[in-house]
Amino acid sequence: MGPGAVVAGLLPFGVYQVVRPVLGSEVPALLVAACVPALWVAVLWVARRRVDPIGLIVFAGLAFGLLFAAIGGGAMAVKARDGAFAATAGIACLASLAGRRPLMFYVGRALSAGNDPDRVAAFDALWTIPTGPRTFGVITVLWGVGLLVDAAAQGAMAATLPTRVFLVVGPAVGGILMVTLFGATVAYSRRSRRLGALALEGTGISYPSVPLT
Repeated sequence: MGPGAVVAGLLPFGVYQVVRPVLGSEVPALLVAACVPALWVAVLWVARRRVDPIGLIVFAGLAFGLLFAAIGGGAMAVKARDGAFAATAGIACLASLAGRRPLMFYVGRALSAGNDPDRVAAFDALWTIPTGPRTFGVITVLWGVGLLVDAAAQGAMAATLPTRVFLVVGPAVGGILMVTLFGATVAYSRRSRRLGALALEGTGISYPSVPLT
């Protein structure tokens, strides 16, 4: 995830600094800078058939920025694109709790298993153990609330910080929050795995594990 963080955070700032004087306007410069992570996602997909998660998040933010720019939102709307995407994703997480399975179950399966049938089947088995539904539900709440916090922070920074400052501080704050959410997810997943393994002791059923290869 390190290269993705650099591409999503530092390179757009550098590109903006270069093209802003040339284009003479904030909105076009912001959109050009936001194309950097989009190109990163495309290059990774062509070269490795793999999606960079951070780049994909910023790419989705670019789509929101283009939409806002198209309806005349100006620089403020383009700067707030990541916050708008985070708010949408956070609401989707919380709303999915009312569905058959929460959203982070499907996100986790896509990241862990891809299109491999054996790995998909192993990941699906996690839902069938006693602690499975609660684990994915808690993780989905964690990400839903965390993304809404990020959306509020990004919106406040977009409204109060100059563009040059925002292009550095915004991704940094968002990156810290994403790392915190990932860390909390890993820690809680490991705890749930220990509890799940204990719950299955004596039943003859082993805790499901997604193979690494």
